[in-house]
Amino acid sequence: MPDNHYERDGRIERERPLRPADQMGPVSDREVPLAPVATPDVINRWLDGELPEPTGLRGDAARSVEFWRRLGEETDSRRRVVTPPQLAARIMAALPPLEKQLDTSPWFRRELHLSATTLAAAGAALFTLGLVVARAFFR
Repeated sequence: MPDNHYERDGRIERERPLRPADQMGPVSDREVPLAPVATPDVINRWLDGELPEPTGLRGDAARSVEFWRRLGEETDSRRRVVTPPQLAARIMAALPPLEKQLDTSPWFRRELHLSATTLAAAGAALFTLGLVVARAFFR
């Protein structure tokens, strides 16, 4: 037999009598104690070392404490990592000598090396530029 979803207690909703507000019981207002939640201030004081690690956290506060705890563990483990002395020596040996790196002489005093092709191309470019300028002035 199919269920009739429009009936409740054998009656249609509209046919049920409504209870007047004065027949309802008294509305009570009571406080429900909540578990202590770590605020950002408590977490910051724990990170500063003023308080022990907060416990019994929920939601974002628990994730925040877990993140900072894991970050502290990772940082401590990385502080103990030391580069082997032979690796540092190999890196320094692979660097080019300092004298060749630093050329402090001005650009116009440095030695210039040009090939014959480069000189020919530069001469042709200057000749063409001279023709363009001459044509512009003597028109």
